[in-house]
Amino acid sequence: MRTTIHPTAIVHHRAELDDGVEVGPYCVIGEGCRIGADTVLHNHVTVQGPTTIGRENVVFPYSVVGAEPQDLKFEGHHTELVIGDRTKIREHATIHRGTELGGAKTVIGSDCLIMVGVHIAHDCVVEDRVVIANNCMIGGHCLIEEGAALGGGVGIHHFTTIGTLSFVGGLARVSKDVPPYVVVEGSPAEPRKINTTALMRERWPTDELERLRSAFKRIFRTSDVPAQVAVEQLREGESASAAVLKLCDFVERAQLGTHGRYLESTRQDR
Repeated sequence: MRTTIHPTAIVHHRAELDDGVEVGPYCVIGEGCRIGADTVLHNHVTVQGPTTIGRENVVFPYSVVGAEPQDLKFEGHHTELVIGDRTKIREHATIHRGTELGGAKTVIGSDCLIMVGVHIAHDCVVEDRVVIANNCMIGGHCLIEEGAALGGGVGIHHFTTIGTLSFVGGLARVSKDVPPYVVVEGSPAEPRKINTTALMRERWPTDELERLRSAFKRIFRTSDVPAQVAVEQLREGESASAAVLKLCDFVERAQLGTHGRYLESTRQDR
């Protein structure tokens, strides 16, 4: 299948487009952009480089992909954005390149859905199968692990980690790491329960769900036992599964980090 470029689109002569790419009306593709096979850019999409977009992605109108980071320390050095395969980026989304101090790369995984008006700032890593609903604001240097989902209007503090298969309720203000497999809600966001909806969709066995429920109660719902003590007790228990141990490790790491954000302790601009 041949590449098609609408006559009104502007494509830099040093941009690379693989077979089957469709570039719609009034798109602008800059120097240093590479777009994989069968990716579709609807009308009025802007892609600035260096940006690499994989195969079979769809980018909807008025999205801006690969723009310079909104960071006062950015001095125009070579940084990039990398997007995987089969990800959908809906209208008016903005995804920025990395910065020198943040690893120089923003990464979006495969099979993600990034809905209308989402902003993903510099140096973020969004892993595979993540869903981000309308108007979410994700600060720089965040990590969103595989299978996580964010409800509409969520605001995430920079250097925050959102754990795998977790869910952040709509309009939440997230300033601390969100544990894997957990639902958080509120402003500030607080753990509510295990994300059984996502785990059941993943066909997790019932006994594993019960182990996670029990671990959640011991860590977050037992007021007379500190979280660190609960974590140590769970590790010593004979029935601690891999998922429970992952939850324990995550909670402990977040507590050792700065302001409940482990990645904050790794920042280079202190």
